[in-house]
Amino acid sequence: MNLKHTLLLMLFLPAMFSAAGQTAADTIEVRKAFGTVFRYKGKNQTPKQLLDLMAPIPEAYKEMEIARSNNTAGTIFGAIGGFMVGWQLGSAIGGGDPNWSLAAVGAGVIVISIPFSTAYTRHAKNAVALYNGSQRHSALDGPELHLGMTGNGMGLRLSFP
Repeated sequence: MNLKHTLLLMLFLPAMFSAAGQTAADTIEVRKAFGTVFRYKGKNQTPKQLLDLMAPIPEAYKEMEIARSNNTAGTIFGAIGGFMVGWQLGSAIGGGDPNWSLAAVGAGVIVISIPFSTAYTRHAKNAVALYNGSQRHSALDGPELHLGMTGNGMGLRLSFP
């Protein structure tokens, strides 16, 4: 590598790293843990926080509103069903007379909450995809200059979105 190539590399390399760093911080990560976790700037986000983040993007906001409604319904059904089953199990453990038909109804209510939970995850992931897509486009709307190695040495490529 000659001096000219070295100087070009030293000039463009820091610019490429700083441009890549600006877009990653503004995106929302989706992680699978015990359920689906949404993270923004290193912090877990609640459905309300996600909704607030997506307010400037109407499509993402609308999708997140649907997700949040599903999350609320799923949480309510899950809590009611869990209480009904838990109360009967507590009675059985404590030596009382549990009402197993009430526990069965509670289990049914828990099953009803599952589609709401699934719909929440699906709509929230769609909203995040819309949000992240709009963030990438707004940060990278201009032409991009890429520096890299080619078969003949160092090369520059200018690409337009």
